Amino acid sequence: MIISCEKCNKKFQISDELIPDSGRLLQCGSCSYKWHYKPALILEKIKKNNDDNENIKKKTNESTSKQKIINDITENEKDLPVSEDDNLPEKKSIGFLSFFLVIIITLIALIVLTDTLKFYLSSFIPNIDIYLSSLYESLTDIFLFFKDLIK
Repeated sequence: MIISCEKCNKKFQISDELIPDSGRLLQCGSCSYKWHYKPALILEKIKKNNDDNENIKKKTNESTSKQKIINDITENEKDLPVSEDDNLPEKKSIGFLSFFLVIIITLIALIVLTDTLKFYLSSFIPNIDIYLSSLYESLTDIFLFFKDLIK
């Protein structure tokens, strides 16, 4: 089935099995707008509109397309309450382990950069060689501690 976003009118091809009869909360992949979509309600409205269209066809002999009916229905469904209980994939936040890993990589990069530029930094930070050698010894001790801990 083809579903169009109510906000930006972008069209999406969705398998019929993904949307239950009770409806589902959908989110547009383009604009992130969320709305509740009920296929049973759409089918009822299409059927009702088809009956109405047959009466109109008899009088005016004009036909309307199914896509126009679906677009009209989606415009009328904007007032439906949106349920947060539907199963949409949530955006994952950054976990503690990922955050910790980024911090470690950043610190290592900062140490390498400081070691590379220690000659130029020595005019701003006196005795930087002593600080860096002390830092290297501390990092070596930490590495050895974790290596012994793993064994």
